[in-house]
Amino acid sequence: MDIALKEVIEGRTRLLVPVEGDMTKKDPVFYNPVMEMNRDISVAVASIAKPEAFCDLLAGTGARGIRVANEVGVPVLMNDINPDAVELIKKNAELNKLSVEATCLDANRVLADRRFDFIDIDPFGTPVRCMDSAVRAIDTGGILGVTATDTAALCGSSPRACVKKYASTSLRTDYYNELGLRILIGFVASIAARHEKGITPLFSHCTHHYFKTYVKMKRGPGAATETLKNLGYLQHCFSCRFRGYEKLGNLAATCVCGSKLHNCGPLWTGRYAEPDFCRKLQKEFSEGSYGLGKEALALAKTIELEQAVTLPYYDVHKVARSMGVQPRSMEELIKDYERAGSRAVRTHFCGTGLRIDAGISIVSDVIASNMQ
Repeated sequence: MDIALKEVIEGRTRLLVPVEGDMTKKDPVFYNPVMEMNRDISVAVASIAKPEAFCDLLAGTGARGIRVANEVGVPVLMNDINPDAVELIKKNAELNKLSVEATCLDANRVLADRRFDFIDIDPFGTPVRCMDSAVRAIDTGGILGVTATDTAALCGSSPRACVKKYASTSLRTDYYNELGLRILIGFVASIAARHEKGITPLFSHCTHHYFKTYVKMKRGPGAATETLKNLGYLQHCFSCRFRGYEKLGNLAATCVCGSKLHNCGPLWTGRYAEPDFCRKLQKEFSEGSYGLGKEALALAKTIELEQAVTLPYYDVHKVARSMGVQPRSMEELIKDYERAGSRAVRTHFCGTGLRIDAGISIVSDVIASNMQ
């Protein structure tokens, strides 16, 4: 391996990474410093779960797996089909005085021969190629972490790609990023159901250029049936901004305002995080040593509160401007919705977004009015 390296520190771990890189598939060994918080969260989830067998399936430099082995102290297998990456993984293990297993195989081959209680899939692009194998290889009660960076497909910019990859219709709305995350979780759920397994999303988020979900796997036809109850479609009206979940057989063609309804899905319609698990993450980020711990702590707090309302958020400043109304502060709007008998909470998807438990008429009326 003839690659110029430099040493960086993430969490409590020293890592050798390439000096330069364009963060493309052509890099000799892939390392993305922007994904540090992604890795912080993976380490925190592993610290809570304490897996007996952690698999960093598409390891690159081994940053995630090395950190889990070093900071959580559990057995780790790291795999990459790139021989240079595997050599660098071994160097990073030696640097941190760790004994880890490193393989240079196709990802599906690894999953065909082994079983794990935590598998983390972080590809360059879409994770779909590995999903069936990962669901088969995960133990009951284990955790599957899935990252997707093909946001154009998931967020509505490339709807044909979304159909081909995720068997779902995407839609470019103001809340496109939430729909992208929900399509990803729904895809994981549908793959699990094929294998008579169910999922519970423990923690999911959209950060920078990627989506990430951590789901707990359950076994049995009952678990699969229960999971499928959370799959449905999102119906959206581009005229009045109505949005609502519906099952396939109940899809309407026309909105109450008379305009056409557009459909997105299938996707996940339930909570994308467990509030109790969010609180465990907050404790871990408060007490542990994480480079981006403050940011991750704030993210976990926001996502915990978001789960009170499952309907996708409104960018209330965009709504206000479209109505010719001067946007009020988020705090004022939240109080206004409370006075109107509705619940409104902030969202991590958008700084000017509110998740509002109310019909579209109330949403619009409160934004248009001055309730102070």
